[in-house]
Amino acid sequence: MKTGNDKAIVEIQLKRKVRSHIDIRSRCHFSLPVVTFVPPNLDDGTPFPTTYWLTCPLLVQRVSALEASGMVKVFDEIIQRKGNLRTLWKKRQKTYKKERKLLENRSDSISPKGGVGGTLDHIKCLHAHLADELATGKNPIGQTIESLIGGYDCTVPCVKTEGSEIKFNSDWKNKW
Repeated sequence: MKTGNDKAIVEIQLKRKVRSHIDIRSRCHFSLPVVTFVPPNLDDGTPFPTTYWLTCPLLVQRVSALEASGMVKVFDEIIQRKGNLRTLWKKRQKTYKKERKLLENRSDSISPKGGVGGTLDHIKCLHAHLADELATGKNPIGQTIESLIGGYDCTVPCVKTEGSEIKFNSDWKNKW
């Protein structure tokens, strides 16, 4: 569903107003936003450490379930040990930080620090890692999360239009 009103759709998905310009970086099989780009500073100047924000309610719920089951700690323990995932994760943290630096365009703004999710030395938010992976294809933690939760399997879109109104689709359900 491409309505030309991605901001309204994202606000419905998030159940709140967005605080900056958005740019959709990933869409689902219904062409609805899944990941949006967020600038380093919000419209009011607030630093924002997360470049890509997960908006899809299905994926947000599934990642939240992983976090509730303790997977942040599991991933954090894995990346503290030497190994391939740690090496790939550290590489992505460094490239993410460099990419963020290139986005800074206001000399009077406070720059967010850190890598994915605002941190360089541990895992903080699995949602941020999945959003980064879906937007860039560069995040090894996000790749693992995606393999754990599966793809999009909604049978109806989470947002629908009725006439000129865009609203949450009450027929949408997360079956996982």
